[in-house]
Amino acid sequence: MKDFAELLGWIIAIGYGIAFANFLLKYINRKYIVKVPKSYKKYVDYYRIVMRYVIRYHKLAGYAAAIALITHFFIMYNIEGLSITGLAAAIIMLVIIALGAYGAFINKNFKGSWLKIHRNLSFLLLISIASHLLI
Repeated sequence: MKDFAELLGWIIAIGYGIAFANFLLKYINRKYIVKVPKSYKKYVDYYRIVMRYVIRYHKLAGYAAAIALITHFFIMYNIEGLSITGLAAAIIMLVIIALGAYGAFINKNFKGSWLKIHRNLSFLLLISIASHLLI
């Protein structure tokens, strides 16, 4: 069962990585890719194809990470007890997912404060996951 929980942990990490890549790829596109000379159009097109897929599956990756997170949490809690760093990472991730769902279904204003909090917490989650894995 512990091996399954570890697999779920990797699914969480991959889901989070795909969801986090959404922001990174858009940022890189906005700051750098738009300035690439026309002679590199082929590479820009490939970049944008990858970006399009990441954007398309951003929500799905977040929801998959949430389902894996809840399952991972219950399995690990029953095997090893409560991990404070894991609990902190889980709470941050669930808040991020709740904000994402709020923005996707309730308040579709993409200039709202919910999006800034959603993005900033994603960076905090990166640190939180790293501490969970290292401690």
